[in-house]
Amino acid sequence: MNPRIHTLLFMMLFLCAITCRAIADGGQVIATATLGQEHAVMMVNPSRATVGMVAVIVRVTKGLLPVECVLSAHGASHDAPIQCALSEDPDGLGQRALIECSDASLWTISVRVASANGELVLNGTLQVAPAPPRWQSQLPWILFWIPLAALLFIRQLARRHAKQYDDAVDVFLPRHTL
Repeated sequence: MNPRIHTLLFMMLFLCAITCRAIADGGQVIATATLGQEHAVMMVNPSRATVGMVAVIVRVTKGLLPVECVLSAHGASHDAPIQCALSEDPDGLGQRALIECSDASLWTISVRVASANGELVLNGTLQVAPAPPRWQSQLPWILFWIPLAALLFIRQLARRHAKQYDDAVDVFLPRHTL
């Protein structure tokens, strides 16, 4: 196999290894409740929450169509809880609210779901971790330049080598004259 292909494959694999990992989780279930035959689930996304914005998602079965969802959340250092109403989730599977977790502590989240069939309360806890340092979250973008520079350097060396080869071959080939 051509050494250029080996180099290109190595660079592409190296680039894939250092890029950001995909955060494609559906969230973490922190509470469930039932009302007769109907079920409700409260989830948070991302599943490993850090200081900053956290999505709280409430999904209910079709028989328990919520009339009103009210969220109440507070951390260990907060006296007054964060209160808000949940709105329609963009994916259409439930209700959602974004809360800002301002400190790294154990957060208590309570959601009251009022429907035509009755009311149920979902209570859950969420451990919020400290935010990673900015350089650590930007590390893949910083390291992206290393394989790119190496690839450009190897390409430039290959061009120089090809040019020297063409010049050497040109000396031995007769020139055509008209």
